[in-house]
Amino acid sequence: MLSTERRTAVWAQVLYAATKATAAVGAHQGDPAGAADAAWAAPDFLAAAARVIGGHRSGALQAAAEDYDRAARQAWGRLPESSPAGSGVRAASGLLRAARLVHAPETAQMLALLAQLAVLADAVGRMRTEQDRAAQATAARQAAETIRAEHGRQLAATARPLGTTRAAASVSAADRYRGPVPRQPPPGRSR
Repeated sequence: MLSTERRTAVWAQVLYAATKATAAVGAHQGDPAGAADAAWAAPDFLAAAARVIGGHRSGALQAAAEDYDRAARQAWGRLPESSPAGSGVRAASGLLRAARLVHAPETAQMLALLAQLAVLADAVGRMRTEQDRAAQATAARQAAETIRAEHGRQLAATARPLGTTRAAASVSAADRYRGPVPRQPPPGRSR
């Protein structure tokens, strides 16, 4: 089990890797090999995020990972050369698997990761569009939409009305009654 300090470091490294991968894919015209490797490494990263965020119920994010996998493949099954951004994403995938689940204090980092993964999928979609690879561009856009929808679901699940705490929300009407409890006479007796 990872300590709180180590988990904080894991989330920081995971977010950094996602940001670097997005930058590498966004700069695909200047470094096509680096962009290809960053894009190619990210399906495992997204699958790891799906498992950590969704647990056994990772349906939507797992579907996004499958869509993204189709978008990230290289033409003719070629493997791209390794790049710093791709290596960072591969390392971050392992770190996410080590984290195993999202703890309550890590919600902000999880939401930031989902947002960054949607931006990454959008960047891959633009790259594939410029490469005239329509099916892969469509798959990347679909992955981005699915990730954004999951981000919205996760955000809604964490949001509560202002001034409402979990304890206050669970108080029943009987618990809120503050007056004296009237005593009832035993059956068959009157006052």
